[in-house]
Amino acid sequence: MIPRWAAAASAALIVFVSATVPVWAMDASPSPDVLVVGGTPAGVAAAVAAARRGETVELVAQRPVLGGVLTDAMMDQWDLNMTPRGTASVEGGIFREIYAALGDSFTPDDAARVLGNLVAAEPRIRVVTGAAPIGVVTAAATGLERRVESVTFAGLHDRPMFSVAAPFVIDATDDGDVAALAGARYDLGRQDTGRDTLMQPVTLMFTLTGVSWPSVERSYRKQRFGPGGATDRRAWGYGTLMKRYWPLSDDVVVRDLNFGHEDGGSVTVNAIDVLGIDAVQPGDLERARRISEDETPRLVAFLRANVPGFENARIGRYAGAIYVRETRHFIGIERLTSDDIWSGKIPADTIGLSSYPLDLHPVTANDRPAYAPVRHVYGVPFGTLVPRDFENLILASPAISASHIASGSARVIPTTIEEGEAAGAAAAQAQLHHLTFLEVATSLPQIAALRDDLRDHGAIFAPDARDDVALGR
Repeated sequence: MIPRWAAAASAALIVFVSATVPVWAMDASPSPDVLVVGGTPAGVAAAVAAARRGETVELVAQRPVLGGVLTDAMMDQWDLNMTPRGTASVEGGIFREIYAALGDSFTPDDAARVLGNLVAAEPRIRVVTGAAPIGVVTAAATGLERRVESVTFAGLHDRPMFSVAAPFVIDATDDGDVAALAGARYDLGRQDTGRDTLMQPVTLMFTLTGVSWPSVERSYRKQRFGPGGATDRRAWGYGTLMKRYWPLSDDVVVRDLNFGHEDGGSVTVNAIDVLGIDAVQPGDLERARRISEDETPRLVAFLRANVPGFENARIGRYAGAIYVRETRHFIGIERLTSDDIWSGKIPADTIGLSSYPLDLHPVTANDRPAYAPVRHVYGVPFGTLVPRDFENLILASPAISASHIASGSARVIPTTIEEGEAAGAAAAQAQLHHLTFLEVATSLPQIAALRDDLRDHGAIFAPDARDDVALGR
């Protein structure tokens, strides 16, 4: 777990890696214009956006391939930002490029290839894999603000530690690891509700072999299974059926099912929610894996007996990483709320549109859906990406400044991709005009210039007929 304590030395605030190894002891690598931390889809978008605008970028990823949950956690479908009728996208830019290459569903290898090609096409991006952030040096800036001076990384697999200094730092890790190390303020889980710090559940995805997909596709009946459906690539819903399923563990909830049909015939399963997991604690994630692997045979037996096409299903493989929906929510200079989403608010500093329903998975076994699964097109404010009290640090991840409820919508990958693109574009703009992220965020002319730039690169800001561009489905 990232330590939440720090020690000050002269003008710099030093966050220690351990009791004996301070970050200032590490050798620094050459300084890029922009440091992007996190090999997530948002991190890729941030690096590509900055590089396309002429910046040199160092992209540091913990895993050996880029893609985050798309490659590590086996997430093989998009939670799309569509019009309320679900007929067209309200999102353009880099996400549209990725979607055009991957389509509605895809394999982890597909995702790694497409994201890798995007980065490889930009010679200004230097990629470092197999490294995790473990320390941050900050210094006093103007007023109460601080500035991130450098980030130190632990090289995995016996690689040495190293530090990177850059004028602008984009934290694209799903949990906001760099911002936490820097001392930025945050809530955990639903802490903003005043109840506790419990988080949405985590899920270990897995594959099945031996499934007859034609039977799955033609057998879905809403009268029998509840709202949902099936296509040649995916099936979802089954909520009515799953009311009859009794989990093996009290820590497990299975409210519905999501299946992905891979080209090789395997079927991915996103279904088992594990409750009570603090996903910033490695030990909790290990416990979630054990609970999930114990639960999977019971669920598969239920599918064999109750879902046409699964009569001969067998467990294939488990994802390499747990799919985490929620951890930290940082305190930004703005905050996205459920009221903003439900009312369809599109503020003046919107950097992209989102519309995914307020999809809150149960925090406890007794939780019931609090919001109808309907879409309201809303704007993601630039100020939610900028942590309060930091001038050169920006977020692009589920950890942006959003309430626990609002994160049920804003956490989805397409939205984090547009956040990444905006962060990369803002870094280039700030570099060009010798500004900070805070100065961009608090200046209407600068926000207008950022939006013009993003619009020139395909971003959508108005959910009307002119911008309601079909995805070609």
